[in-house]
Amino acid sequence: MTDKEVILLESLFDDSDKKHEIAYWLENKWQHAEPDTVSLQFEEIRKQIRKQSTKQRLKKVIYILSKTAAVLFVPLLVASLYFYINRADSDKFLTLATQKGEQTSLILPDGTKVWLNVDTQLSYPLNYGIKNRNVKMEGEAYFEVINNKELPFEVSSGNITTKAMGTSFSISSYPGCPIIKSSLISGSVEVRYKKGSEVLVPGQQLVYKKDKSEIIIQSFSEVDELAWKNERLVFRLKAFDQVIDDLGKWYDVEFDYNPALFTTETFTAKFERYETLEHVLQVMSKAGGFKYDIEAKKVKIMK
Repeated sequence: MTDKEVILLESLFDDSDKKHEIAYWLENKWQHAEPDTVSLQFEEIRKQIRKQSTKQRLKKVIYILSKTAAVLFVPLLVASLYFYINRADSDKFLTLATQKGEQTSLILPDGTKVWLNVDTQLSYPLNYGIKNRNVKMEGEAYFEVINNKELPFEVSSGNITTKAMGTSFSISSYPGCPIIKSSLISGSVEVRYKKGSEVLVPGQQLVYKKDKSEIIIQSFSEVDELAWKNERLVFRLKAFDQVIDDLGKWYDVEFDYNPALFTTETFTAKFERYETLEHVLQVMSKAGGFKYDIEAKKVKIMK
């Protein structure tokens, strides 16, 4: 691909309508590709990597294509392709991130599937799967891990590390949140923290309290915990400030309100992804007895 073609491709992805159109086309190609065809494509890629100029262009292309990550599930483009190009650069990391209002999913080079919630960052070494399968995560994600007894899968998220084999689990570890959660859906995980470690069984959730470095192990609702993955927002007796924080990430808006007026407020509600912020606030304002004003990406709440 020439420099002019790279520039053209980048301009197409900067166009919102074109980006969605291309993303759907790419995913369709991936879904209908035969394994032999994909293997041949990788062989061609590796032949081209020998040329430094081509390698640099490919990196540019991957960066551009990574913009589709927030639109659709395009595992070949970002994770696998970048892995083949930079396999030898063991001291470097590949980082995939979603912004507020965005979600995405990907396949790591070993076949492990990852779903990223809004405002989430996932990093893994470019030699992932060779000596270890260690990743770093900030935000919220759901993992379906490919079993490999020789190389356990580990997720470092703030103050805890979750170690898994062939397992499905979720982790919630946002920087501004006072707790970190590791929730096991199937299989088994070992969760390490400052004072020790715990082995979870399906249906158990470890809650780590950052301020006291303490843990609680409790049962949880899989439907509620993975609601975001299924395009839903679910609140069950959730504190007002946490609800506002979730809405800010979900709709990519900033809230202006006096927390002291809502210290005792909790909300229980369920919303679908397609429901507008206006509708959500209408429902909440009736239940909470407050008024609101929306201006662009800023919301003022008054009581």
